[in-house]
Amino acid sequence: MAGAGYWRMRFKYQAPTVTVSSSGQATTTFTDVVTVAGMITPNQREVIGDLGVEVRTDVVIETGFHTDIRAIGRLIDIATGAIYNVIGVIDPDGSKRKRLRITATAIDQQVIYEIPPEPA
Repeated sequence: MAGAGYWRMRFKYQAPTVTVSSSGQATTTFTDVVTVAGMITPNQREVIGDLGVEVRTDVVIETGFHTDIRAIGRLIDIATGAIYNVIGVIDPDGSKRKRLRITATAIDQQVIYEIPPEPA
């Protein structure tokens, strides 16, 4: 278990708010909730995305315990601006309320395939 001395990164947790316009268009905005210290470690697995054309590597972000961090929302690395969508949140110490283990995916990891031009 890593302690608070290893949590040298700072993350801002943002919760989503969905508003619906009069025309029925939904818009998601994010509100800052809390800033926590933490660290990122790579996950031990890769996930195949839709239709098998995208491989995504999830990360595990360990932070101090906070009751407002939920499995919906996102974390922003304050130093780099990297954004991570939160997939799951657990208390690995069995409700001792010391730390959280958050599984997340960087949202900038999108595979873009270009269609090659037709041969002449």
